[in-house]
Parts: sequence; structure tokens; C-alpha cells
Amino acid sequence: MLKAIDEGVRGINIGIDRLNRAADRIAREGAEGDIAGNFVELIKARQEVRANVTSVRVADETFATLIDILA
Repeated sequence: MLKAIDEGVRGINIGIDRLNRAADRIAREGAEGDIAGNFVELIKARQEVRANVTSVRVADETFATLIDILA
């Protein structure tokens, strides 16, 4: 259970890093850069973070249920 939470948090951090890199490219390159590609990266990063937040939430709820059962 804790491994699932750790992996979810790691995935959240990777998604945030991806988001920051894409946002940095948009800010640096502006209209001269690959706006569409960078926005796709932003959307992918958002989905990556959302998916990992969901996995952390589910693992936490499962862990809490298991503790309640064992208590």
C-alpha cells in the first residue's frame, strides 16, 4: 500500500516537472516556438498528475479501510 502511495507521489512530481518544462518553453520561445506541441505537453502533464493523484487517493482509502478492518 505504501509503495503505491510512494509511486503515485513520484508520478505527481514527474508530471509537475513536465508541466514546468513545457511552461518554461512557452515562456522562452513564445510564438516563435512550438506552441501546439508545448500545449499538448501541458495537457499530458495535467493528466499525468490527475491520474497519480487518483492512485494516491485510492491507495490511501484502501489503506485506511484495511486499518479499520484490522482494528
